[in-house]
Amino acid sequence: MPNYDHRVHAGNAGDVWKHFLLLEVADYLFIPDSSLAYAETHVGRPKYALSTPGDWESGIGKCWPILPFLKNFCYFNIMAEFNPGGLRRYPGSACLVLQAAQRRRSKLQAEVWDIDAEVAEAWRGYSQVAFHLGDGFLGVRSLLDHSPPGLLLIDPPYLDSADMTLAEKLLCRAKDEGWVVLWWCMMGSNTVPQGSFEKYSLKFAQAGLDGGHWDGAVVALAGSDDDLKERLERRICEFVDLTGTAESF
Repeated sequence: MPNYDHRVHAGNAGDVWKHFLLLEVADYLFIPDSSLAYAETHVGRPKYALSTPGDWESGIGKCWPILPFLKNFCYFNIMAEFNPGGLRRYPGSACLVLQAAQRRRSKLQAEVWDIDAEVAEAWRGYSQVAFHLGDGFLGVRSLLDHSPPGLLLIDPPYLDSADMTLAEKLLCRAKDEGWVVLWWCMMGSNTVPQGSFEKYSLKFAQAGLDGGHWDGAVVALAGSDDDLKERLERRICEFVDLTGTAESF
């Protein structure tokens, strides 16, 4: 099976929604002068060069004209810092979380997985992130046996029909171990989490974004406390007041 390559898709409409929520959760969990474990099943590259044409034009590119109104959000603030001279680079999930930790003066114990050797090479030099070349589902399951609870992003490319089942099983186990877990999916007939956990969806057109043949995206959340849920609801409302309308289901 070929490796998934996110380069042409970086910064797309789905990335905007996924990373907005991921950074809101991370910003809540980070405590100054403390440490947080972070894990990611399918990490991709630390950053991406944006070129035209690219899916970013229909995602983060749509948000860029109103960036001054969005800097109150951790995700957009970091995006602005990454691109002081204009939108040219897009940081991946783990890199965004690393930047959020540094802003909070919180130490990040990050362990991430990918099966692509070129992705592994791209992570050389990032001493604060432990990159593992291999199966992220297996790797994170092993990590749960010895790591303190932290934040987990489950973000498979869904090239294998088993990914949905493996993702849900991992989410449930990590939640039982005390982790806060985000599970990412694009909307589709077989790609919406069905479990009894919080699910936040965004219809791209309602937010002024264009997902191409995808109508929207879903992020499932498990292991959160009531304060985090209330924060997310408030922050999502603030976000959609500026960019469109989102729904939670």
